[in-house]
Amino acid sequence: MLEYHLSGAITSELLIRDQPFELLRTDCDRDGYDLVIEANGIIRHIQLKGQVLGGTAREVTAHVNLATKPSACIIWMTYDPLTMRPVSYRFFGNPPGEKIPPLGDRIATHSRGKKKQRPDHRVIFAKRFEKVADLEELVDRLFGRRHPDVSALIDHMAAQPEPTEPWLAAVRTGRFNAIPEDCDWESSAVLAHLIDGYALLEEQGREEAGLFADEALSAAGKTGRWPGGARDLWIALFLEHRRWRFASPHEPDPGQRTLLDTLVRQLREALTS
Repeated sequence: MLEYHLSGAITSELLIRDQPFELLRTDCDRDGYDLVIEANGIIRHIQLKGQVLGGTAREVTAHVNLATKPSACIIWMTYDPLTMRPVSYRFFGNPPGEKIPPLGDRIATHSRGKKKQRPDHRVIFAKRFEKVADLEELVDRLFGRRHPDVSALIDHMAAQPEPTEPWLAAVRTGRFNAIPEDCDWESSAVLAHLIDGYALLEEQGREEAGLFADEALSAAGKTGRWPGGARDLWIALFLEHRRWRFASPHEPDPGQRTLLDTLVRQLREALTS
């Protein structure tokens, strides 16, 4: 019951934020987690713990398999016994995208019978958990807050033609970790054209595409880094592909190619951070 209340509350908050998500439930928690939720490019394996309002438990146990997951965490809920709804939350985990903190060395024991050790489980004391003010803060802890520029890009891409390649379709819905880590200038044309750079510039009242592209390239040439956040970087990538398309059959020289590879890398970092 608690699991359904919590998963419903989290996914409702994600819907309010217009963040796409996927939710998976496990039939049993033998691997250490009850829920898997993916949102904002983050996959969370979540172990749920419950305590009745007024309870005095000072510790919980967790399966060591949690440490093998990319961004596992434990949510310890206090619930009202009359409504069976959570009334407060505690969180054990790291920022989105980081592995769970070390579980410690204290081996758990069975709570009944001869108290035999459970070698795959560790004891985690309540003092290691952080209190969370409300559900909104909990979702922030789980998946972070999406930058307004990124939200605007997702809205913009929704109005563009739908791509056929699965990874591009995932990127179009905001799952930016689908961008290959080895994506470079040579392979980034399809990524660049998920947006209409001219339309995005017009939305910002910056209609001089040539001037925007030249200023961005000049700054990158001086510093080795392209200026701006995710939206400006994506526009710059779009415009650079247009520039070199019209320059055909000429190709970027090695120095230019390095700078363009940097642009692709910066864009991926800006979208997935």
